[in-house]
Amino acid sequence: MQKMHVRSIANVLGFTMIISLLGGCSLLSLGPKPQVIEVSSKPVDKPTLTLPNADELNLRDVDWVIITPENFEEAVAELEKTGRPVAFFALTDKGYENLGLNLSDLRAYIQQQQAIIAAYKGYYEKAEEALEGAVKEQ
Repeated sequence: MQKMHVRSIANVLGFTMIISLLGGCSLLSLGPKPQVIEVSSKPVDKPTLTLPNADELNLRDVDWVIITPENFEEAVAELEKTGRPVAFFALTDKGYENLGLNLSDLRAYIQQQQAIIAAYKGYYEKAEEALEGAVKEQ
């Protein structure tokens, strides 16, 4: 038992001497000293938001003809005079109401999208001003 205790003390002393020798070698290094690294930070320009302007909407005229049983013959005769083929696209009163509501919803959706785009544009313009202000302070 005493031999094992002496052996473990010898191991600890041996490891301590090896570590000391290795650490001491680094003090005698003959190579060049390490260079000092200089760190600086510069603001990075972020990309600007470039949005093309939307085209102006020019709608074409649409001629609506209301056909009832009373004016059916007259409407067909008038269409035949123009040389156009006789074809009817019909809507019920509820279908016509839904068409109008759909167009109204479409207009509201477009206005919401324009507001979102305007918010993005304002955000990027303010961010650009803040970056320019930070650069001027340096």
